[in-house]
Amino acid sequence: IHMPTPYQRENTRMMILEGFRAQYKKLKKSDPSAAGVATNQYSSAETQGLSIQGGHQYMPRPSKVKLPKSFRKQVGVIDAKTLAKYNCNAERILVSVYGDIFDVSDRPDKYGPDGPYSWMAGHDLTWGFVSGRDTPEQNDKYYDMWKIAPEDFRDKKLQGLLAWVAFYEYEYGGTVGKLKEYQKEAGLKGPPMEQAEECCIM
Repeated sequence: IHMPTPYQRENTRMMILEGFRAQYKKLKKSDPSAAGVATNQYSSAETQGLSIQGGHQYMPRPSKVKLPKSFRKQVGVIDAKTLAKYNCNAERILVSVYGDIFDVSDRPDKYGPDGPYSWMAGHDLTWGFVSGRDTPEQNDKYYDMWKIAPEDFRDKKLQGLLAWVAFYEYEYGGTVGKLKEYQKEAGLKGPPMEQAEECCIM
């Protein structure tokens, strides 16, 4: 498999993201169909086996949420140990998708203690999106996604993963930081694709 240079990695990432961002710009804020931009690439058969009860569906935004004073303020580059402090029980809730950190504090109905995504709060969700296994055991597993083979399968997985990065940008605003573990992705081992489903829907 051909391994890209750091420039090629970043350039390809931005090109894919811009394509999804353009689709989201056409939608109104909190459009119930927004997640479809990330999931419409999958067949109905590929959405079977999801385990989150109460998740995977549109949830209207709650009103009068008490936001932390630090809501959507930049945190810079932080490591997974620091990210874990922003869990479902914290005043401020953060998640990471492929190294981009998002502030989801305005959705306690999803990421709070009683929400269907409570176990995602304070964690990196990347491997869960790629493997298609929506369980807590898939949190905080760091791999170089460019080492997926063959290349056409890798490209499909990268497209799917970056579709979710774009969705989080649309739903929760811009990134508030970067996860240290992905700063040198090329130094990570390749993912165990034998553990992955055909697609990822989260």
